[in-house]
Amino acid sequence: MKWTPGELISFTAKVLYEISKGLTLDYAFQKVKRGWRELDSFKVFYDVVFDAVRHYYFLQFAASKMFGSSGAKAVAKAWFIFRADSLLYNKDMVNSVRKRLLKRALTKPDHVMAALEELREDRARYFSVKYSYHPNIVSTLLSHFPPEEVERLLEAGNHTWIWLRINTLKADVDKALRLLEAEAEVEPHPKIPYAVLLKSAKRPVQYLEAVRRFVAVPQDLASIYAVLSLRPEPGDRIIDLAAAPGMKTSLIAQLAEGRAKIVAVDLSAKRVARMRHLLKNLGAGDFVEVVRGDSRVLKTRKFDKALLDAPCTSSGAFTKEPAVKIYPRVEEAPRYSALQKALLKNALALAEEVVYAVCSILPQEGEEVAASAGAEVEKPHPDLTPSYTPGVGGRTFPHIHRSEAFFIARLRKR
Repeated sequence: MKWTPGELISFTAKVLYEISKGLTLDYAFQKVKRGWRELDSFKVFYDVVFDAVRHYYFLQFAASKMFGSSGAKAVAKAWFIFRADSLLYNKDMVNSVRKRLLKRALTKPDHVMAALEELREDRARYFSVKYSYHPNIVSTLLSHFPPEEVERLLEAGNHTWIWLRINTLKADVDKALRLLEAEAEVEPHPKIPYAVLLKSAKRPVQYLEAVRRFVAVPQDLASIYAVLSLRPEPGDRIIDLAAAPGMKTSLIAQLAEGRAKIVAVDLSAKRVARMRHLLKNLGAGDFVEVVRGDSRVLKTRKFDKALLDAPCTSSGAFTKEPAVKIYPRVEEAPRYSALQKALLKNALALAEEVVYAVCSILPQEGEEVAASAGAEVEKPHPDLTPSYTPGVGGRTFPHIHRSEAFFIARLRKR
């Protein structure tokens, strides 16, 4: 069953409204989809919603100029005027709908762009609208980087890179690459032999044969760097705290060639069950002891190394979760910071060496947490950029690493 332009606008508006209540894009999309009429495919709807969320602040600005409203329906209409050409193949339909919308508009698209240029005097506001990031994200970055670099970072953050990690617990790199290259174009990472960037594919990534067999698994490069920073080796005793869903745990097992003693801990019974299932599928189930426990207070034997990828605002996840750009939960940073400090304190009690990682651009969740631990802190991998605080860990950024924005540090007891 085919859809109409009016339905596409209404669907997009409903998803935007749900996101305004704090839902992620996927949750909001599925919630609206459940109440929608049956369609042959919702792929176009998902792609449009993703694009509308990614460009939300610009579209909201445009909607206020063109329709005198910044509500979800007006934002969805603005998407059709400014962005539909980039996604919809039926150009006659796009032009027809755009012409109809422009008849009711208060101003022209050129005037909207001119109004945007008038914001240049207020650099933070200009960046926020042009690249569609919450003002708190922009102001945080501007407080640590020159404006030119912030602009490069924000522009790069509006792209999505899909990295695949070759799972050598299932197949060697050459075999996996042959399987991938039968269906996709991939670009090997210049320094990490088991990481490849998906350039194009004949089908969605989850349906690629290599992914279906768990020979290759989607894993962001920042996540891979967190595990590389741990330097897992055969014979190590390693604990992975707050470990679910277990993707990093499986990479630890892979790098240690299945010859390390690994314990993975998470508080949620559901997440623990899912982690066991994932580790089994990835071929790491026999190498990992999965434990349900509170990583803040867990008492157990001592380990050589600990990985703590702590819960956070996820304010650095904007390359894959554009809803973070609209509502980055910055106001929750103090609560997360307290949790992160408690987790890190216990991690240092459990292991001689701890790698601490968060998917956040906020220093309250990165540098400040690491510096408060009373431990020696260092940048754990040469590929990371310097952190906001010299000598306190390192960071990944989309404009440099083609990845999410992570803070990563290695800590040792003094």
